[in-house]
Amino acid sequence: MSRVARAARVASRQRTEVLGNGSSAATAKAITAAETGELYLINHNHASELAITLPPIQEGAYFRFQVMTLLNENGSITINKHADTAAGEIKGTILVIDNESANTDTDVATNKDGGSATKLTLSDHIHVGTYIDVHCDGTNWQFSGLAIANNLNRVVFDA
Repeated sequence: MSRVARAARVASRQRTEVLGNGSSAATAKAITAAETGELYLINHNHASELAITLPPIQEGAYFRFQVMTLLNENGSITINKHADTAAGEIKGTILVIDNESANTDTDVATNKDGGSATKLTLSDHIHVGTYIDVHCDGTNWQFSGLAIANNLNRVVFDA
């Protein structure tokens, strides 16, 4: 493989960053506009909050948050919009699968177009394989994804 082809192949890989400290209290993460396209692997298994703040809205910005460790009881992950008043709202739908009921149940956590959510919270026993995709349309943040939890009310859009 030529050097040019190698450079293009390496540059085309998605950038990743690990958020959380395993079983220790997490450090908050404020994402910058230059970090668009990043994959955030979440390693947070602690009874504390891992707070993530999105950058100001920018059309085409996108992020993926992937849980790589079971989230501990009393722990939470929050994805907050930027504090800028022109930062838009958080909208979208997350499919929630309850993997601990006698019959596997599903539900939908949603914040439809009329909503005014400023954050998404995942709490208590969120399992490996959970992911949240975040895209900016230039006006608002659009959320979609899949959450695997021990209860259907573990994923909530909040104002």
